[in-house]
Amino acid sequence: MDYLDFIASITERGEIKKFIESDAGVQQQEGKLHSVFAAWWQLHAPDLGELPKTKKVMELRGEFLHSFVDSLEPVGLLDRFKVAGVVASWWDEVKYELRTLSESDFGGLVDSWVDTIRDALEQDDDTQKNQTKFDPLNHKLVVRLMPDYLEEIADAEAKIAQLEQLKVAFEGGEEAQEGEATEEESEAVNFAKELETRLKTLKGSIKEPKKEIKDLKKNSPLLNAAKIAELEATVEPMEAEIAEIEKQLEPYKDIKKQLNEAKGILRMLKKEVEKRLSAKRAALTDEDCQGLVLAIFKDGLIAELERYVTAHRQQVIVAVENWWDKYRVTLQDIETERDAAAKQLNEFLSGLGYA
Repeated sequence: MDYLDFIASITERGEIKKFIESDAGVQQQEGKLHSVFAAWWQLHAPDLGELPKTKKVMELRGEFLHSFVDSLEPVGLLDRFKVAGVVASWWDEVKYELRTLSESDFGGLVDSWVDTIRDALEQDDDTQKNQTKFDPLNHKLVVRLMPDYLEEIADAEAKIAQLEQLKVAFEGGEEAQEGEATEEESEAVNFAKELETRLKTLKGSIKEPKKEIKDLKKNSPLLNAAKIAELEATVEPMEAEIAEIEKQLEPYKDIKKQLNEAKGILRMLKKEVEKRLSAKRAALTDEDCQGLVLAIFKDGLIAELERYVTAHRQQVIVAVENWWDKYRVTLQDIETERDAAAKQLNEFLSGLGYA
């Protein structure tokens, strides 16, 4: 009987996943599967292109299923049932779109996607609260047709997230800004709010004394010099504290200003999605629509194939990790540890006079 052992470079269980994913043999086999898929798609995509003319949706399903299995199963990475599952799962996702395609044309399908996105944009949160909320920005047409626009959205959201972090850090005080305060402590003590509350209190406290000083100076400044000096002595330290607090709050006010501007930009961008999408659609020719739809279908099928490949790879990883748990410590190691423990026990017994 042959025995196997883990290679010496793997010293911890956590290294198994990375080792398998980066293994040349694994990558080569997965790469071969994707190459075979690419060849299959090039051969059979024209059948999809002819669907508006042939109208044979179910016949195409059978042809796709059999030819896909016959092409990809021999690679050996996925068995026949999993390969068939790739096409079956993908077909279930796009079956209504394929029917739309067979009843109209590629431009008609693109228009139906645009209508779906437009309807989602017109619905408010109350309309969708009892439904699974659909994000029109994640629609495959938007992803394919407007990558630059989505990048603008992502940049705006990243800017908001960065400013939100700065705002929270300031509100948490010096410890939070240095990364020393816990989340609970940051929420319990709002440094900015404390400053703003103190500032409001101080401004309220000097309002009447300053009015009185103004009136005294206006009416009889010489006769009321002592009273004016007394009031100014009271007001001046509070004004100095107000100036110091306002200086401390300047960065916070700037952060909030930038945050409001960034949120305004994001709102504007999201309002423009329908306008930009309509402009993109208007610029598409019939040939463009066909190429776009086929590319989207291909992306979906690749994603489904990759999902099955990833699941298979994870099964391999779990199996090897289970072997690690069971067999990493060999019988020889156990016996060596047992003998060492027995020797130590005998030494203890000898020291106590039992041996």
